Amino acid sequence: MHELKGKSFTEYLEILNTEGYKWIAKRLSGNDTGLTGGHQAGVYFPRMFFEKFIPEVNTTECHNPRVNFPCYMPQCDIKTDLRAIYYNSKHFPEKGLKKKYDEFRLTGWGGAEAPAQNSENTGCILIFAVKKREAGYQAVALVAESKEEDKFFEEWLGEPVDPGSFYDSDRHLTFNHSSEDQHAEIPREWLDEFPTGRKIYEHIVELLPHAERSGSLDRLLLQRRAKEFELFEIIEKFHVQPHLKEGFETLDKFLSLALSVANRRKSRSGMSLELNLESIFKEERLIFETQAMTETRKKPDFLFPSASAYHDPEFERSKLKMLAAKTCCKDRWRQVLSEANKIEIKHLFTLQEGVSTNQLTEMDRGGLQLVVPEPNRKSFPRDWRRKILTLEEFISTVRQQQLFL
Repeated sequence: MHELKGKSFTEYLEILNTEGYKWIAKRLSGNDTGLTGGHQAGVYFPRMFFEKFIPEVNTTECHNPRVNFPCYMPQCDIKTDLRAIYYNSKHFPEKGLKKKYDEFRLTGWGGAEAPAQNSENTGCILIFAVKKREAGYQAVALVAESKEEDKFFEEWLGEPVDPGSFYDSDRHLTFNHSSEDQHAEIPREWLDEFPTGRKIYEHIVELLPHAERSGSLDRLLLQRRAKEFELFEIIEKFHVQPHLKEGFETLDKFLSLALSVANRRKSRSGMSLELNLESIFKEERLIFETQAMTETRKKPDFLFPSASAYHDPEFERSKLKMLAAKTCCKDRWRQVLSEANKIEIKHLFTLQEGVSTNQLTEMDRGGLQLVVPEPNRKSFPRDWRRKILTLEEFISTVRQQQLFL
């Protein structure tokens, strides 16, 4: 692994992409970094990653099978012995264990000195690469610890890295199966012209109506988000694959298509969360405005109840609320603090799976309260969970304040 020592972050990525490595990327969750104090230390990856790249560990012939191999972390010049483990106690009821696990983990990262186990890196992008040689596997782990590295990797990948999603060297198509039957869920005109993000979400609301939801509003939001991504992938493939099969006469034409695809993915990711929240707020009959101006051209994503109320000197300030929406809030939450000076406690909705204790303390002191989907709350430090609102709890709070309206 000497070829990786002393390189820049961009050089690391080029080496992984050209030296026969298979890689997978994700944003580190609180469970991954040990922030939550969970029982199983290590980074979670989906079953398909292990089936595809480390198939030896994918067996139920023995309890908790594992494969050991060296891993180099060039940013901190640490070499450690990783263990790919399949916690499969679900398939061994005779052992009488209380918890029935059925998940894969990578453990043995080397403790808090390793970037992937540093709780301050919760929310950062981890790029894990593995290569099989005659002597066995060898791996490399990189963490985009700075804003510049985070931005560079997303540009290198060609799309934003969302919390809870996985992206691999095959461009994550293997981790998101799209059935051809789903074409039936797509309006025919979308196959002729790529729809806008708003049109897609209007269709998602029809497919997953508010009135027929079986769970909480938090789960409805996550279900709609997953469905929107599935449909977007199908539409994208339908529009892009014919161009790939035809080939390109010039490099410029290829680059033009690649840039168009990347920009569309960024636009989808940026608008998806806001449109999802907007649809739920409307269905819950909340009074709000989107992108309403407060001070010095600041525009919170959501202002409750309205800009006119915000600027009315006689309107009670305690009845005002604002909500920013950021898929990932690491290093971006500070922008929210200045978006509405009249509102003492700002709210930020994020899909990020955990925030370090130090950053949570800073948020609290700055007057910022997080709102997260209910299933994600368990990815935060246990002592902070009661201070974090779910989407349903936030909506209930706003509704109570708007009763007098």
